[in-house]
Amino acid sequence: MNTKSAIRLGSNKSPVIISENHVKDFRRWWQLRIGTHKTTPVILLIDEIVYALHHDKIEDILKNMPVSVSEIRQIAGGENCKQFENAGRILTDWISAGITKDTVIICIGGGSLTDLGGFMAAIYKRGLRTVYIPTSLLSMTDASLGGKNAINCGEAKNQLGTIRFPEFTFITTAWFTSLPPSEMKSGYAEIMKHALLDGRSFIKTMLGIRNAEIAPSAQLLIRSIRVKMKIVTDDPYEKHGRHWLNLGHSFGHAYESYFNSLGKSISHGHAVALGLAEALCFSVKLSGFPPAVAADITKWLKEQFDFNNLPGWNDISAYILKDKKNLSSGIRLVLMKSPGKPVIQDMDEAVCKDIHAGFLSQL
Repeated sequence: MNTKSAIRLGSNKSPVIISENHVKDFRRWWQLRIGTHKTTPVILLIDEIVYALHHDKIEDILKNMPVSVSEIRQIAGGENCKQFENAGRILTDWISAGITKDTVIICIGGGSLTDLGGFMAAIYKRGLRTVYIPTSLLSMTDASLGGKNAINCGEAKNQLGTIRFPEFTFITTAWFTSLPPSEMKSGYAEIMKHALLDGRSFIKTMLGIRNAEIAPSAQLLIRSIRVKMKIVTDDPYEKHGRHWLNLGHSFGHAYESYFNSLGKSISHGHAVALGLAEALCFSVKLSGFPPAVAADITKWLKEQFDFNNLPGWNDISAYILKDKKNLSSGIRLVLMKSPGKPVIQDMDEAVCKDIHAGFLSQL
């Protein structure tokens, strides 16, 4: 990537900026999207670990910017920050503090934090502007992109949410210097999802990656983001094709909720990897997906992620049945007919239970 320039992806409505000059380019895009003709009130919502490790970068980004920071709220990242009660406490604080409609919420962290911040901003005073600065590979390549946000209610994941686009999403790989290997791997699971949705060439590229604990090339990151942003641009409000991006997430969310209920939390990327492997099993059985390709991808996923001690149907059925994609007619899954060709499959619980048992038996 040319360090003297930034790459813009997505529509003008909510561009995604990939930059290696985070100070210069962030200021430029703030000027274009927010404006510099007056001082803008700002709240920073930031992952507490990111702030501890990178407060100097954050200060550099905001230095000499026409902003008035009314609050820097450090938040413990991860799925627990998305609980309904947590959002309620923060929103109550905003009301008490008299946060005004012209405030911009800058979310700096992983996908859980941009989910939380985006949701709260969308419902506070019928909508505050947001800017996302994702700091994990998973949030850069998927979770922070596309305007969807959601929080959890009890053990049910992503049941409350909106679609509201940030003013812009600003990506810089400067955060990778402190990203743990396990978090890097989580991002690769979402990239593999995008590869499946894109086609054989991208799948081949992913299967050639033997170490998912190191940062991806700029070209791979851009390629993955392009896949998602093309789908989002074609269907921003999930009326037809955007639901393809839920590939692997029905069972993925179920696994995530199940292990969380046991106090043995797994990362979202790990859960997506499990869900992708299961979606491929269903795709071979129901949609004619090539078994050899499914086997190659599942083998790659198992090399990167732990597939031991997965629960039986009775342990996860409640989560599957609560999945937000379901209709009154039954369970709805995103499957694959072939590389690059997703399909929606509706089925009853008995079929789902039977194929799930087969999936576990082949691991």
